[in-house]
Amino acid sequence: MQSVVEVGSFYGRSAFTLLTACNGPVYCIDPWSGNQYDSFMDQCGHFPNLVAIRACSPAAAEQVPDVDMVFVDGDHEYEAVVADIETWLPKTRKLLCGHDYDHPRCPGVRRAVDEIFADRVVPAGRGHLAGIWMVQLG
Repeated sequence: MQSVVEVGSFYGRSAFTLLTACNGPVYCIDPWSGNQYDSFMDQCGHFPNLVAIRACSPAAAEQVPDVDMVFVDGDHEYEAVVADIETWLPKTRKLLCGHDYDHPRCPGVRRAVDEIFADRVVPAGRGHLAGIWMVQLG
């Protein structure tokens, strides 16, 4: 992927991987509270392709051009996941994916993803990557 959005960057664990793998811009979106932003920047601030946007997902979408891939891992409540998918789907060229698809404390993720994409959803990942979902777009 040549451009990526991560919705919900928190402390930067996933962002670090995305920033390493993508040569183009990686837009990391999170409202970061307290020391979270400082911790995130300590982890990821050295990447030249980082574009950190301190905002909630729908507001941040206005600042981001179309991208190849979006990784959704922000608010895990059903309504928020639906809003993230509806916000980012028109701006995503190749792959829309996310985290916590199988997490027992996040049933809203699977419900939203399955309702919107039905049989197009591909569960992916093993080990620490378990719970990843993805939908090929183009």
